[in-house]
Amino acid sequence: MSGRAPFAFTMRGIILALVLTLVGSQKFDIDPGFSSRKSYFYSYEGWVLNGLQEKNLAKAGVRLSSKLEISGLLENIYLLKIRSPQFEEYNGIWPRDPFTRSSKITQMVSSCLTRSFKFEYNSGRIGNIYGPENCPDICINIVRGILNMIQITIKKSQNVYELQEAGIGGVCHTRYVIQEDRKNSRVSVTKTVDQNNCQEKVVKSLGMAYIYPCPVDMMKERIIKGTAAYSYKLKQSDSGTLITEVVSQQVYQISPFSEPTGVAVTEAKQQLTLLEVRSERGSSPDISMENYGGLRYQFPAVLPQMSVQLIKTKNPEQRIIETLQHIVLNNQQDFHDDLPYRFLELVQLCRTASADALESIWRQCSDKPRYKRWLLSGVSATGTTEALKFIKSRIRSDDLSYLQALLSVPFALHLTKADEHTVPIAADLVTSSRIQKNPMLQQLASLGYSSVVNRYCSQTSACPKEALQPIHDLADEAISRGREDKMKLALKCIGNMGEPASIKRILKFLPIFSSSASDIPIHIQIDAIMALRKIAWKDRRTVQGYLIQILADESLSPEVRMMSCAVIFETRPALPLITTIANVAMKESNLQVASFVYSHMKALSKSRLPYTYNISSACNIALKLLAPKLDRLSYRYSKVIRIGGYFDNYKVGAAGDVFVMNSPGTMFPSAIISKLMAYSAGSVADLVEAGVRVEGLTDVIVKRNIPFAEYSTYKKIKEIGKALLGWKELPTETPLISAYFKLFGQELAYININKEVLQQAVKTVLEPADRSTVLKRLAGQLRSGIAGQWTQPVWLGELRYIVPTCTGLPLEYSSYITALARAAVSVDGKITPPLTGDFRPSQLLESTVQIRSDISPSLYIQKFATMGVNTEYFQQAVEIQGKVLTRVPTKFEAKIDMKLKNIKIETNPCHEETEIVVGRHQAFAVSRNLGELGVEKRTSILPGGASSNIVEEPFKSSDRASGEDFTKQEADSTSRKRAYSSQEDLRHITGRKAHKRDICVKLRHLGCQLCFSRKSRDASFLKNTYLHRFIGEHEAKIVLIPVETDADIDKIQVEIQAGSRAASKIIHEVNSESEEEGESSLYEDIQAKLKKILGIENVFKVANKTRHQKKQPSKKENTVLTELGADPDIKHPSSSSSASSAVSSSSSSAVSPRRKEAGDEDENDQEKQATNKDESSKSSSSSGISSKSSSSSGRSSKSSSSSSRSSKSSSSSGRSSKSSSSSSGISSKSSSSSSSSRSSKSSSSSSSSDRSSKSSGSSSSSSSGSRSSSSSRSSSSSSSSSSSSSSSSSSSRSSRSSSSSSRSSSSSSRSSSSSSSSSRSSRSSSSSSRSSSSSSRKSSSHHSHGHHSKYVNGSSSSSESLSHHSHEHHSGHLEGGSSSSAYSKIWEAHEIYQYRFKSAHRQEFPKRKLPDDRTSSSHSSARSSRASSRASWPKFLGDVKTPVLAVLLHGIRDDKKIGGLQLVVYADIDSVRPRMQVFVSNLTDSSKWKLCADASVLNAHKAVAYLKWGRNCQDYKVSSELVTGRFAAHPAVQVKLEWPKVPSSIKSTAEWFYKFVPGAAFMLGFSEKTDKNPSRQARVIVALTSPRTCDVVIKLPDITLYEKAMRLPLSLPVGPRIPASELQPPIWNIFAEAPSAVLENLKAQCSVSYNKITTFNEVQFNYTMPADCYHILAQDCSSDLKFVVMMRRNVEEAVNLKAINIKLGNHEVDMFPVNGWVKLLVDGAESPTNVSFTSAGASLWIHSENQGLVLLAPAYGIDKLYFDGYTFRIQVALWMAGKMCGLCGKYDAECEQEYRMPNGYVAKDAVSFGHSWILEEKPCRGACKLRRSFVKLEKTVQLTGVESKCYSTEPVLRCLKGCSATKTTPVTVGFHCLPADSATSLTDKQTKFDQKSEDMQDTVDAHTACSCEDEDCSA
Repeated sequence: MSGRAPFAFTMRGIILALVLTLVGSQKFDIDPGFSSRKSYFYSYEGWVLNGLQEKNLAKAGVRLSSKLEISGLLENIYLLKIRSPQFEEYNGIWPRDPFTRSSKITQMVSSCLTRSFKFEYNSGRIGNIYGPENCPDICINIVRGILNMIQITIKKSQNVYELQEAGIGGVCHTRYVIQEDRKNSRVSVTKTVDQNNCQEKVVKSLGMAYIYPCPVDMMKERIIKGTAAYSYKLKQSDSGTLITEVVSQQVYQISPFSEPTGVAVTEAKQQLTLLEVRSERGSSPDISMENYGGLRYQFPAVLPQMSVQLIKTKNPEQRIIETLQHIVLNNQQDFHDDLPYRFLELVQLCRTASADALESIWRQCSDKPRYKRWLLSGVSATGTTEALKFIKSRIRSDDLSYLQALLSVPFALHLTKADEHTVPIAADLVTSSRIQKNPMLQQLASLGYSSVVNRYCSQTSACPKEALQPIHDLADEAISRGREDKMKLALKCIGNMGEPASIKRILKFLPIFSSSASDIPIHIQIDAIMALRKIAWKDRRTVQGYLIQILADESLSPEVRMMSCAVIFETRPALPLITTIANVAMKESNLQVASFVYSHMKALSKSRLPYTYNISSACNIALKLLAPKLDRLSYRYSKVIRIGGYFDNYKVGAAGDVFVMNSPGTMFPSAIISKLMAYSAGSVADLVEAGVRVEGLTDVIVKRNIPFAEYSTYKKIKEIGKALLGWKELPTETPLISAYFKLFGQELAYININKEVLQQAVKTVLEPADRSTVLKRLAGQLRSGIAGQWTQPVWLGELRYIVPTCTGLPLEYSSYITALARAAVSVDGKITPPLTGDFRPSQLLESTVQIRSDISPSLYIQKFATMGVNTEYFQQAVEIQGKVLTRVPTKFEAKIDMKLKNIKIETNPCHEETEIVVGRHQAFAVSRNLGELGVEKRTSILPGGASSNIVEEPFKSSDRASGEDFTKQEADSTSRKRAYSSQEDLRHITGRKAHKRDICVKLRHLGCQLCFSRKSRDASFLKNTYLHRFIGEHEAKIVLIPVETDADIDKIQVEIQAGSRAASKIIHEVNSESEEEGESSLYEDIQAKLKKILGIENVFKVANKTRHQKKQPSKKENTVLTELGADPDIKHPSSSSSASSAVSSSSSSAVSPRRKEAGDEDENDQEKQATNKDESSKSSSSSGISSKSSSSSGRSSKSSSSSSRSSKSSSSSGRSSKSSSSSSGISSKSSSSSSSSRSSKSSSSSSSSDRSSKSSGSSSSSSSGSRSSSSSRSSSSSSSSSSSSSSSSSSSRSSRSSSSSSRSSSSSSRSSSSSSSSSRSSRSSSSSSRSSSSSSRKSSSHHSHGHHSKYVNGSSSSSESLSHHSHEHHSGHLEGGSSSSAYSKIWEAHEIYQYRFKSAHRQEFPKRKLPDDRTSSSHSSARSSRASSRASWPKFLGDVKTPVLAVLLHGIRDDKKIGGLQLVVYADIDSVRPRMQVFVSNLTDSSKWKLCADASVLNAHKAVAYLKWGRNCQDYKVSSELVTGRFAAHPAVQVKLEWPKVPSSIKSTAEWFYKFVPGAAFMLGFSEKTDKNPSRQARVIVALTSPRTCDVVIKLPDITLYEKAMRLPLSLPVGPRIPASELQPPIWNIFAEAPSAVLENLKAQCSVSYNKITTFNEVQFNYTMPADCYHILAQDCSSDLKFVVMMRRNVEEAVNLKAINIKLGNHEVDMFPVNGWVKLLVDGAESPTNVSFTSAGASLWIHSENQGLVLLAPAYGIDKLYFDGYTFRIQVALWMAGKMCGLCGKYDAECEQEYRMPNGYVAKDAVSFGHSWILEEKPCRGACKLRRSFVKLEKTVQLTGVESKCYSTEPVLRCLKGCSATKTTPVTVGFHCLPADSATSLTDKQTKFDQKSEDMQDTVDAHTACSCEDEDCSA
């Protein structure tokens, strides 16, 4: 017992605990309710506020407070009375300002609110609600909001639970938490409602029909989110549970930019408090009650007015007429400011007007065209059923002009509200006879109707058949009648509708599903596939099933298959389907389709948009199956290009797709489709799409009306074709250009330009008679003048999204945009002498044309965005308004003198301020109500008071005594604040809320200034989000403002003079400006005047002025412009420049200082054709005469001589004294000490330019006759001692030192050199310990050949012997700091950017050495050196040429002075060095501002240009150069840009842009390396590594970007380089001819050499032709049959000799070899081969070339045919692409299908292919004894267990009957097998073996040579 006691005790404890738990879990009945015998009185308050969530900003809202009485009527039915309702408005700064009473709103709404309402209530649930009949919706919904507070669902068994509960906002996810206070009989209930998670959400949207929810992450990314929380206090008593207090709070937030903190908030709050309970029963109201349903919010049948204004809608007819009158009268001269409001008012009034009222207004406006036009625009934008009835009535009555109907009908249909009422009316309208009879109107109306159906059916579960019927009938009629235009229209309409019920009709247009569709053109089939796109949104799987069949069917056109691929990917396929597509592409023989599929998958695989995540990952997987070689296909193949981006922070992105589809018959794309999609916060929309398709256009353009079918050879070629088994000529392409345009996925319009229109257009352009007619018509129109005025709304966009708040008031988010255009035009003209009756275009060249024009186009765009409460009685909202008004008034008079090549344009100056573009944007809280229509309360969202930013608050001193000081300080700080620059304002955007910026460009001489001003106040000081920046007030405008001038300006004149009279025009200006000067007819005086007016007399020195000047110039003389080739960084010399040594040391050679070491990195730099300015105008730190010292480095160390100041100078044009080390020329510094002990710094320019000649301090000192080993390293300590003088004097020849540039960290080496003025010897020493140099010494050999080799980190020095024939090693040095001993180790590890660019210009034009007798240190020697080099320097073209163009822009003033700008262009195009110079100068006396530009082509390898501007063209400079050469042994081009000095504004813009370069380079696949490149230089090197690939290296100041093997879109010609010396001037022909060379390279060539055949598609195969049989080599297989080329091998001749026969035009040409020559027969007659043959009409030309003959027949498509008996080559025109056939192939870029036989099938090998193109001859009549026949397999085979006999499905070559085979070759053939006992035999004519299926393959012998003894001639 003792053992069992504890156990019993434990059991009792457990049972007790269970009992207690069970009792504790039981709840009392807490379902709330009301007693039917009592009345309950509550106080109620509910308010809604809209605005930003931050305090101290404006908000707008409304509050309702009242007393409620709820009394029982019957069981569960209660009466609700709302007593003394009071409405208050809020419009002010929250929370500072109070609510204000609004008696008007109270008066309007209380009339219905104070009436009695009944409701059903049981266990906390609201049932039906009853109210007075015809009670306004707003009152019923406010009652719903009140009753929604007492809707509560109590679960007895749970305290925390979730459920979907019905409420005012729909059935939404609700969570309950219940807490009980048993002691006090109180229960607290908390209820939260998630408004984003609703089964049935109450919402209304307009204008969003084409925005689709994204299937991925739909919930997370909504821009509008809402939630509600309810807090209940319940009191329990014996009679039940009573609700004593309810507080509800609801928040809706919108984040327009998807920012977490950038949100605008609508708060709704309600409070219901129990006041008292009375024991009295309610009495049932006497009035009849109507059931208004449950709690669910009900939208009114007619939505409230647009939330931008409130208008009275009673008597709409009168109001419409008044509004029309206001619009027309106030917008005649210009836009009235309220026009957008008035137009929206007109639309709103038309919405309330009935069809009869609109008819009445139309009748009243019948004689007022402007009124009619505005009324029609307003009605079209209305979108109501009544409006559509009105439009239909106008069409039937024929009241509208063609243009009015074209604008109003589609506009009305696209904007109409789609419901069951409008669809039948729209169908009736579209099918009306007046619409049907006009094709264009029918097209636009039908597309509009199909959009109506699409919007209607997207709202219903099943689309009614009646809605689809009109379009289905159109499709059925089009097919039955074979009307292509109707087929296209029907398919495009079906595509717009996007209904699965239309699929059956679409399939009728596709050959794979309908046998009758085989004749339907390809462009219609493509339209049929595109019609499936929208259907896939509703029935994805069905559409995918059809499309994958089309894609996999190789018998269909490639374009149709490619389009099906594009549509499949739009249907968001899953991985299995994408894998299937990849599998199809893997086996695909058509490269167009394979390339399209591959590129599409690759493009999608890189997409980062959320809605493509699944497709993107699936494509990444599927791509692994496909061969990457498809990525290397050229532009000839179809591609998909996709550009897109996604910003995850803002949940917004966009993607643009471009589909480029090529057809086999065109070299260029036949179809291009581009579309743009946008993604935002879980929604996706097809924004815009456009497509263009071109078909058969080349035939229209190229065809020269040659009657090919009438030529004698046409029938012969046709007979030849019949002899080939299964051959068919290609179908004729119908010329067609079609284009379409889609907006939001709906096709709005398309255009088809057919053959007739195209031919007429070509005729107009090409035919002189037609051209004359057009020109005459234009001249007549000009003479009669054009005048008119037009104002028209061009767009109205409306987006509305409405949800109910818990108060029962609707919350509306809306956006409206209106665009209105206006144009006033008045143009007239005169032509003198007047055009005669027999007008010829040449007459215009002798005429003077005068035109007077006054054109004022303007565009007014206004945008509204609102958020707030919008009801029929009042509006309380936050409104953002933006408007842009653009006016471009152009009034001018022009006089064009064609004979004198003079154009003069005059216009009026600025007399008043003219706003060209004005943009304003503001945000405010607005309150309106219907009782106070004229009064609108507006409060700016940002308060206009003191600054809200604490940073801007001044410190206020408490010391009264210092008040005076404080005032000063405050004033000081204020002025300082204003003095902040505009850039600083922008930079501190987060610290300020007001920004202002003004930029003005003053044109004083024209009396105008153009100003851009911007000012803004925003809320970004609160939070730096886009929304807070958006909120506030912003204004930007571009204004023309008059400027005060000395004298009034009458007119502004632009004069353009071309040709020989340009010079006289400039001289005239000089004479008019300075009347004292006498006119001189001498040419020199003219040039002097030209230079003076151009302001360039200091830029170019006249040769005889300063040639012998010795002394240093003054500072003033030195302010000149350096010419092309001068160093960009030359500084103005210091005024304290001392007379430095005029000559360097006696050891100097007087060689032109512009020589540079050959191995230097920048061999491609400009040739030193330095400036024509005086030799002495160089920097103060330079020697008087620069000379070259042949010291150890072979160059003189140019040292700075005595300078009193330390001045910086960049490397000038080779004249500044410098000492440079052997390392990189990026920033080597040399300092030279003079007698004054002041150092002068000279830093080299941004790259080691060949303008500066530098001495290499690390080369060994030896005479030029000595040799050094090619790999010897020069020690860094080997410096030239003072013995350099003797060393150089003993030198017999100058030697050059090549300094190898290094990118290593030690690349910037320093060398110090001292120059003693007494000994005049120069020393240079290098302190670089790691950098090595290569010094190559050259003797002055006569024959020097460049041999290219590669050195890695080259520190080798190669010197040349003194032999007569020496070889120079040039080449690809790698830039590096390591020694050459590491050569063998790192040879394989170099990067492309380490190579140096080798200039072809440098190699072909080596720097010449001067003979020894010129090597002298005397002054005369130096002077002669200067004089000789001057001849090759650039000079002012005006010295030898007259200007080709002069342009003057100036104001004609009262005082006759001239002010303005002058542009003069000089050109020397046809010289050896083509060149152009442009000078722009300010004509005002006081201004020295000028702009100088120079561009020249030095030779075939180099072109240079510069641009200088500023005071005398000296302040700023940008130069560029283009050089060809070699880079890493590949042909290359380098473009270099230098900017020694540019304005700070350009610099800051460039720096901003530069930030994006690394990111952009990364996106484009470039590699990046941080590098210390020259700071003011950029270089781009492009090396062609193959015709289709290139290496690119981009060197920017601090980074190097590089990419290897970048693919080019088309192959470039790579041929042997032609020396520049051999090219004929003008040199730039080589640049001008580049496009034609590329085009020539695109042309296909077919060749036959021995047994090797290369086809047009560059497929090579070996094939031995059977003897004596003609093969079709190349034939035009189009319907024109222009030519055929046949070839045969003669058996009696040597094995490689062949003969060809050509049939074209009326000629038959034979070419065959005889005794080593090629004999020519034309039409059977022998023609001498040494005389060229030309046929009549010059369409055929034959001449001899090398050992063979050349035939040219471009009109027939043969560009060149060459034949020499052994080798045959034919090149055909580009427009023959896809039209060829024969052994040379189809010329369609389809390499995988090259062995295409005459019957269209692809042969299994080259031999079968060759045999299929043999031309059979009749027995006994020709030499060819072979014919094709089907064969039986000699052996029997077992096929699927059945013994079978097999017959070939393609014919095999066999000898004729009676002949025996002497030679055979094996061929692979397909066989069709039949049971062995089958009666079928080879002789059975009924059995067509070539049409049978292939069961197996086997090899059989084909006969290739025959011996005929008993030939059967009857065969």
